[in-house]
Amino acid sequence: MRQLVVVIGVVLLVSTALSVNPGFRTALSLQGLDYVRRVAVPILEKYLSTLSIPNITGTADSPIGHIDYSLHNIKLSELRVPNSSVTPDKTLVVRASDIFILILADWKYRMKDWPHITGHGSCDVSVSGAIMKVEVHVGADSKGHPTVYASNCFLDTPHIKIEFHGGASWLYNLFSSYIANDFKHTLESEVCKETVSKINTTGNALLESINVEVKLPDHLTEIDFALLKAPTCATTYMETDHKGEFFLLSHPVEAPFTPQPLPPVGNTTKMMDIWLTDYIANTAGFVYQTGGVLKYNITPHMIPPGLPLQLNTSSFKALIPQLYRKFPDMAMVLGLAATKPPTLVVNPSTANFTIPGQVTVFVINQNKTAEVAFVLGMVVYADVKVWVHANGTKQIISANATFLKEDLSLVSSNIGQFNVAILQAAADLLSKAFVIPAINHYGNAGIPLPVVDGVSLVNPNITFGQGYAVINTDLSYKPSLKVLDKLYRKPI
Repeated sequence: MRQLVVVIGVVLLVSTALSVNPGFRTALSLQGLDYVRRVAVPILEKYLSTLSIPNITGTADSPIGHIDYSLHNIKLSELRVPNSSVTPDKTLVVRASDIFILILADWKYRMKDWPHITGHGSCDVSVSGAIMKVEVHVGADSKGHPTVYASNCFLDTPHIKIEFHGGASWLYNLFSSYIANDFKHTLESEVCKETVSKINTTGNALLESINVEVKLPDHLTEIDFALLKAPTCATTYMETDHKGEFFLLSHPVEAPFTPQPLPPVGNTTKMMDIWLTDYIANTAGFVYQTGGVLKYNITPHMIPPGLPLQLNTSSFKALIPQLYRKFPDMAMVLGLAATKPPTLVVNPSTANFTIPGQVTVFVINQNKTAEVAFVLGMVVYADVKVWVHANGTKQIISANATFLKEDLSLVSSNIGQFNVAILQAAADLLSKAFVIPAINHYGNAGIPLPVVDGVSLVNPNITFGQGYAVINTDLSYKPSLKVLDKLYRKPI
């Protein structure tokens, strides 16, 4: 018994270790899945409406004796699916009913016995009240890219009517029900085969447009949106869990922290919910700080001439007399650097950004060499707002930081001790003029969301939770001409 308890404990520990919390998550609601159905069914209707069916041959008894017959040039000319639905249940189960199909074909016959009479003509085949079911599996490949494949297609065509024209059509019409049985099997097999093929080829072609490795405009970083596992199909939604982590292109390294658990997917009033955890922003802070990106020098020419404080020790004569005494009338350069990765903390009411850093104050000697006068510790606090917008075909989530306050401290000094409080106003101005705009340079550019090309977010609403922001949105799909060609292209 004790050994059993130990084994169970080990299994639980391993299972916990293997579970990975997502940094990014989406959930497509029943409304969203129904929208996908409304987009997909007309595409499938149009594609199948030009389907060619293999020739059908057979032998039948007729009032004039045994005959060999064949139907050829069999082509669908119309297919209508008035009723359809999609239900998530481990897979996505697509059902359709009251399907109507109109088919045009040519026919010919030959009597088996002498005098071997022959004839030919055309026929119309109408199918009504057909029902169909197909399972669609959504998965993930080895690189975390979404995949789709269809299986277990079932089509039942209970009502088939064949009307022959030309030649001995009166003869064919006498036993058309026998031919309809042969036709039924071939039609059901071919329509199912093509439906599965179209879902697999077109579905995967569209999913390939989802970029799970998003390279950012700074040409330094990328975001890994790879799926952590195959999507989950529950009874009221389909959920996808993604990595959601920044990496430095030149030296990709995993962040030394992990995402916090997200709450279970709940009911939504719109088509899709998109969760973005503060883990994404915090891996960005880790990457930019450890990659040496968050460094910035402020030189005298960057200060507007109308400001009372200029980067010259003369401007600080009254505030820090010892600075002027040791370095009289000398130019100054401020070296800003983040000393630790900036962090974002999101709670249900706010999103706050903290930037730990320091300002190294250099003076430029007569020989043009730089000497450190003192070093200030500076922790900047900012409020963050986020919003979603379109940039061409991309859906972007952007952020903007607004200065709240900062804490100052004296880290080291080569001019003796002084009260840093006298620099508070100047430091606040420095943060507002340089630090916050530098952060907003990246935040305003935003990150592209991993969606299918042509998908737009409609009336998105953003709310905060503990450690995450969630976008509740409807969807709109308008494929480009290039995508339309993929949707309706017939296989060669």
